[in-house]
Amino acid sequence: MMNDSMNNSENQYSRYEIQKGDTLESIAQKLNIEIDDLRQYHNARSKIEDCLAGELRSHLKFLIVSNKKEDVIHEEKKQQVLFISQDYVLPFQPFELNHQYNVLCTIQKGEKIQTVEQNFNLRRLRPDSKQEDYHFIQIDKISKVLIDGKAVDTRAYKVAEKTGALLYPLRIVVNKYGKWENLNSYDKLKQRWANQKEEIKASFDGAVYESLANDIANKITDNNALVKHISGDWFLRAFFNGIHMAYTRKFEIEKKLFFPAIAEVEDIEFSIIQKVNPYLNELNLIEISQTGESENEHVEEYYFAKYYLNPNNYIIEHLSIECDLVDMDRKIKIEVKNLNDSKIILDSGISLLV
Repeated sequence: MMNDSMNNSENQYSRYEIQKGDTLESIAQKLNIEIDDLRQYHNARSKIEDCLAGELRSHLKFLIVSNKKEDVIHEEKKQQVLFISQDYVLPFQPFELNHQYNVLCTIQKGEKIQTVEQNFNLRRLRPDSKQEDYHFIQIDKISKVLIDGKAVDTRAYKVAEKTGALLYPLRIVVNKYGKWENLNSYDKLKQRWANQKEEIKASFDGAVYESLANDIANKITDNNALVKHISGDWFLRAFFNGIHMAYTRKFEIEKKLFFPAIAEVEDIEFSIIQKVNPYLNELNLIEISQTGESENEHVEEYYFAKYYLNPNNYIIEHLSIECDLVDMDRKIKIEVKNLNDSKIILDSGISLLV
């Protein structure tokens, strides 16, 4: 059932009221459109918790659908994304990266909700040699951690803070697709631990220090052990997720994605569809969406993400990722925002898409 156009200035979309027995396939047939087009249109305009992966989500009452004629007119007014080459490549070009980001993680278990918030600075380091296959990125903590919006001053937190402080500044190796691959600071971190060992020992009693020292020793046994430990960092994995790549003529790809949705557990494998909107949004940003579900057919687990890139340099302005682990009654959400939220002015340029 089609409702009146939603409240938008150009009436370019409407709401379809979901009826009993409706499926994505049956709705697509009613509207005479492809299922993928229906899903993509809805996801591009909905809140992340309302995005579609496989089938309809149980809480949804409406889908956002296109008023085709008005939508064509609206799309013609939009600025096209500048892809590189005929392969529809969104390049990873972090040459101007020196930004401060706010990171907010929300963990929901049943009715209980907890937030963890901190600010970081990301900066590209100048390499010793000219090459384009990888980049060195330095990550610095620039604020204290806030839990549920408040500063934490417990003894347990102070121990965790000392452990975490040894990792930063953290230097990582990122490939040409914007995906992190390795560390570039292992030796510096080991030296940092050696230099700070006595100072940390003086701050805690014997039992606490021994526990802390053993924990650190296990994490920095070698580079691989440290990489495994850091691989569970939601911010790191969300930001350097490998979204800069070649797309198809339909501006989408299917791929496997691994994400550490549960602490201290192996990554969950999701089968996702990754799409890029070929037009800039109303804020002059490139939009990328990822929707998918777990490869494990015995569990109900969903993954949704949205990325917003600066069209002048393809650097992430903000992102949002949500993992919905239905069987565990658990959700996590990671939101990252550039603290410099000034309006983006488009550079003049010529499309390299030929």
